Amino acid sequence: MGWDDDDDDMNFNFDDLSPEENERIEREMREKDEKIHTHPLYLKAEEIFKIVRTMSETLEKEEREMHLRTLLESAMMLAPKFAGAMTSESWLLSMQNASIMRYHAQYLHTSTSMLHEISGVPKEYVKVLRTEMEEFRSLFKEWVKAFKDLDDEGIDDEWGLFLRK
Repeated sequence: MGWDDDDDDMNFNFDDLSPEENERIEREMREKDEKIHTHPLYLKAEEIFKIVRTMSETLEKEEREMHLRTLLESAMMLAPKFAGAMTSESWLLSMQNASIMRYHAQYLHTSTSMLHEISGVPKEYVKVLRTEMEEFRSLFKEWVKAFKDLDDEGIDDEWGLFLRK
């Protein structure tokens, strides 16, 4: 499937559904949403964002712009990418989202090593962030084990990065 393929199969008219089908779809969407927002990895991602945001708020504007903008951006990526992977039943799409999450989590974790010296972030915040990132990594590793049960749905990774054996 290429980028220029027709999207005719994406034209779905919800008006054609019966009230029962609409209700079923809405119930399934609520259940998925609940599953996402109560998952330990999602909750940890939210906690990490709050910590980084609090760290940012302790600094002067110039320091915040110079050193913590990228940390905030990475912290903001964790929860939405998790949600994207959780709503997909595709191995490939889950792997893509998980890879993006890993990149941003790894960036956050490695950035803590000089955060206090460079930005003047209180050491207590740095220690808390490191602890949270270690917990995130542990939860992440457990979560990705479930990917083996996902369907590859015949989706081909046109970039050749993810090859399923």
